[in-house]
Amino acid sequence: MKQKPVHPMEVKTGSKVYTIEQKSLTKDSLHGDVDFSKAILRIDPNQSLEDYKNTLLHEIIHIGYDMFGLGNDEDMPSVNNEFLTMITGNMLRLFTNLNPELFEYIFERPK
Repeated sequence: MKQKPVHPMEVKTGSKVYTIEQKSLTKDSLHGDVDFSKAILRIDPNQSLEDYKNTLLHEIIHIGYDMFGLGNDEDMPSVNNEFLTMITGNMLRLFTNLNPELFEYIFERPK
């Protein structure tokens, strides 16, 4: 049996803490998702390490966009490149400062 990735199991946002759950996700080839109402980030550990880290970052970015009012596609206002870049940069800096060990894990260079 493959060992599950080891890293901090929460994402701090400054206003909420999301619990990270590692579990097999089979519906529609899902690798990860976020339940915003329960503050849970679910991620399938049965993927390559690089895919796992990419999925983890992908889901964290969903959390950040939701915080900055860019959650559901149907609710998203028209945004330009500069605005989206500013939001993404601010969000990544905030999350990196609040979750240094988690981001060290995500951006760890392959050995």
